[in-house]
This record gives sequence, C-alpha cells and structure tokens, in this order.
Amino acid sequence: MLGVPSIDPVDGETSREILLRSRHEVYATTFDTYEQEIRDQLQGLLGEYGFKHETDIKAITVNRWPHGYSYEYMQLDDSQWEEGQAPHEIGRAQFGRISIANSDSEARAYLDAAIDAGWRAVAEQTA
Repeated sequence: MLGVPSIDPVDGETSREILLRSRHEVYATTFDTYEQEIRDQLQGLLGEYGFKHETDIKAITVNRWPHGYSYEYMQLDDSQWEEGQAPHEIGRAQFGRISIANSDSEARAYLDAAIDAGWRAVAEQTA
C-alpha cells in the first residue's frame, strides 16, 4: 500500500514550501493514524468478501520514505548555481570521515537518487 499526502497550496507559497510541508506531514503522522487508515481502507475494499481487519491483520509495518519530497530545483523558484555551488552539493560535502548519502544530497526525489548518493558516499570513504 502507498500513501501520499495531498497538500493544498497557500496563496504565494512556492513549490519548495509545498514540498517541505508535505514532507513534514509524512514525519508528523502518527503510527496510530497510519494504522487506522490502513485498517479502514482494507476493510472497505475487502469487507464484503469476508475480510475482518480485527482478526485478519496480524501486524502492520509503516516505512516512512519522505525521499519522495526531496527538493528538486525548479527554474521558476530557484537560482542557477555554478557547478559544486548548489546548496545540496555544499551540504553533502565530505567532512572528515563523514559522508552524506540520501536523496536530498542529490536534489532528486527518486529512489535511484538515494542509491546514487549511497554509491558516491561509499566511494568517498574508500578513496
């Protein structure tokens, strides 16, 4: 199952601000809320076929992946930076033996960006 928060934009709000609010909603939603929504959805879908969420669900795992809200630069809202000077490039700079790896460090909201970041971080550590 997949849940994606839907945020109504406020007048004058930038794309970046909308993405930040969406990401915050993922983090701020409690497990109890996720659990109830999952139970309600499955019961609504399968209840007429004999499904009983009280007895048929043994456990629920919630994996919060707010990488889907990693900010990608948008020409309408963001400046153009020279190579190596964008905020995500500065923020992921290796610091001693610390390397940063997540989709934010690639400024792309996709799983492959997080994998690329992990690959880059490991290469930094093994160089």
